[in-house]
Amino acid sequence: MQQLTKKKYLYPFLVFNFALLLTLYAVYFVYQSQFKYTVSLVDKLAEQQAENLQQVVESDLQFIGAGANFFHATQPEDWHRFPVFADQIVSSSQTLIALQWMPRIEHHQVAAHVEKVKRTYPFYEIYTVPKDGPKTLGYIMRNDEPIYPASDVYPRNQANFNALGYYSSRLRFQLVLDGIRETGQPSVSDKIRLLQDGFDRSLAKTGLLVYHPVFSSENAKELVGVVIGVIRSTKYFESIVVRTATEQDLLVKVTDMGFDAEDDPILYESNNWDVTSGIEITKRVVLPNREWIVDFKLDRKVTDNDRFVLIGIFMAGIVIACLSSYIVLLLIRDKEHLEVLLDERTEELQFLVDHDTLTGIYNRRAFSRYLTDKVSKQESFALVGFDVDKFKLINDHHGHVAGDEMLCHVARVVQSHLEPGDVFVRMGGDEFCIISHITDRYELFNYLDRIGRAVASSKYEFDGRMIQCSLSIGAAIRRLENEEDIMQASDAQLYKSKQAGRNCVSIAE
Repeated sequence: MQQLTKKKYLYPFLVFNFALLLTLYAVYFVYQSQFKYTVSLVDKLAEQQAENLQQVVESDLQFIGAGANFFHATQPEDWHRFPVFADQIVSSSQTLIALQWMPRIEHHQVAAHVEKVKRTYPFYEIYTVPKDGPKTLGYIMRNDEPIYPASDVYPRNQANFNALGYYSSRLRFQLVLDGIRETGQPSVSDKIRLLQDGFDRSLAKTGLLVYHPVFSSENAKELVGVVIGVIRSTKYFESIVVRTATEQDLLVKVTDMGFDAEDDPILYESNNWDVTSGIEITKRVVLPNREWIVDFKLDRKVTDNDRFVLIGIFMAGIVIACLSSYIVLLLIRDKEHLEVLLDERTEELQFLVDHDTLTGIYNRRAFSRYLTDKVSKQESFALVGFDVDKFKLINDHHGHVAGDEMLCHVARVVQSHLEPGDVFVRMGGDEFCIISHITDRYELFNYLDRIGRAVASSKYEFDGRMIQCSLSIGAAIRRLENEEDIMQASDAQLYKSKQAGRNCVSIAE
């Protein structure tokens, strides 16, 4: 009769779980299919947008290269025709806002050069902006170094006139010159604040500069000047968002991995990027001298329509499972409820047997069992003992509640730095132990020192006050010792740490 009763309980349970497993499998299979399709779609969209960005940037590089070829292919007496040539170049690009010509001028040529340019621009004067300094007029280079002042610009408007006469006196510009002179390739800058926007340092950095070398037609190694393309970089990334938003609601982040971009590498980041989770796809845009990482993120993994499909499948499976076992489940509901309560109480009691009620870590009972087991198996291990320095003062000054919370705080900090497999125990009061698998003395010292420094540098806020503590740590490495000997050795080292002034680590030789 008892066996029959067990089967009456068993069969409906198995039927329900089998139906539920089939339902979960169906939901999982459909979800995986949807997910793979979504990832494939996002990857294709990301690849397309990265290629579009690559093509737009390369197109601008070619336009700027055409401007450089003008100065390479013509004689200096014809360079005044630059605006005629540049007009078609600038009008062909939506992101290129200006072309600048910066010839190489030796120190002794500066005065003559300024007079020459003033025939076209009467207001022309050379200036520079030193790093972290104000606008400075005149020539300031050391050692009579040549400069590359902006001597012509197109379009010729008031915003671009702000750049006329500017030359860079910074080391980074010299590094750019060295690079383009050696490679013969253009160099793309990191994100900068454009002179066309003004000199206010609070202005956003929304531009890029492309430095294109111009070599002498007679000597391929002689750099006669640089053509700079001024690009409004935000238009690159705004166009990506416009193109993708019509198909998939993608977020975009563009990170510059190139030279001198470490202080502000984010070229563009969609709103809510950091708080949005979902599918992420990474693509790369490779430029002559730097690389952009383009991250795409879909703000949800499952579309609303797909979610409704999954919910429908799951609900249908649940209904089938419930209908197939409804009658028997009514009979066993009370029994199952009691069994669940019993299991929970059993787990709680088992936990209390081996764990400290305050900190939740192992207690002395569990410690004795672990230590006896390791010694009986002749294992080598390190026994570490430590306590909280001047813990009584914390109780006296802040109260026992603060003391208890500080013990919990110490336990959490130590647990976060434990090596996998190490056993962490509260022996009682403010005394703790660690049974560690590390048996190399140097490695053990670094390990315990790291734990000690982590606790000493941490703070715990109690009742509006910040409380700190440190640990005195002693350890001994067990080779052949019995339980009592290894514990005495560890206690001796703990005492040694206290005698040494606390907040330190001592390990038996």
